[in-house]
Amino acid sequence: MKKILLVCVLVAFYANIYPQACCCSSAGGNYSILPNLDKHVIGIRYSYSDYNTTIYPGTNMVMPNGDQMNMTGNGKAAFERMNTLDLFGRFKLPERFNLSVFLPVHILTEKSEGNLQRSTGLGDMSLLLQYAIFDPAKCNGKKSKHQLKLGAGVKLPTGQFQMTPDGMFSTDLQMGTGSVDFLFNAVYTYRFQKFGFNILSSYKKDLVNTQQFRFGDKLREGTSVFYVLSPVKDITITPTVGLNYDHAFYNLYQKQKLIYTGGDYIS
Repeated sequence: MKKILLVCVLVAFYANIYPQACCCSSAGGNYSILPNLDKHVIGIRYSYSDYNTTIYPGTNMVMPNGDQMNMTGNGKAAFERMNTLDLFGRFKLPERFNLSVFLPVHILTEKSEGNLQRSTGLGDMSLLLQYAIFDPAKCNGKKSKHQLKLGAGVKLPTGQFQMTPDGMFSTDLQMGTGSVDFLFNAVYTYRFQKFGFNILSSYKKDLVNTQQFRFGDKLREGTSVFYVLSPVKDITITPTVGLNYDHAFYNLYQKQKLIYTGGDYIS
């Protein structure tokens, strides 16, 4: 049985996102290649994102007459950074099933006009159950092999969601959505000798939280290529290069669509 060390480098190079509340949790939807062993897997993943935003004078998102906030005038430039340490585990179950568990820890930093705010806390925990359509054992070996997995899961509101009664946020970045959400994904992996590629498709269906706020659903499509190296006995290193496209739908507050939300992200 080989122990596998997986190395992934992800660089975001384009983003067009309108925050007005942006949840840090990706809900376990951003992984595809993991050690393809018939045993349990436990790991740690680190990621970070930077945002340059503009903060406008305080007004709630939806006015009493139903009009939405008007982002005009002189706003304040702000820099926000999200550092995430993701603890995950994949556990093999009988009959081609496996269960993945994700628990993120976020460190959020916001700088605006010389003021610095920093907060740390748990994000939203997610559970994902996957079923292997074919080749349930492994996607490795000397000959070409492929693997297809379909999954469905749930995201739990373990992360903090902060909003005032009049619909204002103290920060655009939130630890969690404050709602129970549903996850769906499909992962296809093909490997020929030491080369391989991977295709991922995932969708997160968000529900309304207790404060009548609903984050927009999120769609992700991605692909990556990898090469398997074995420089030392019982250790495998898998350099991976990939491209992901994310689309975030509009957020809703009190059942009204917020026009300054949603967007696209390429990484």
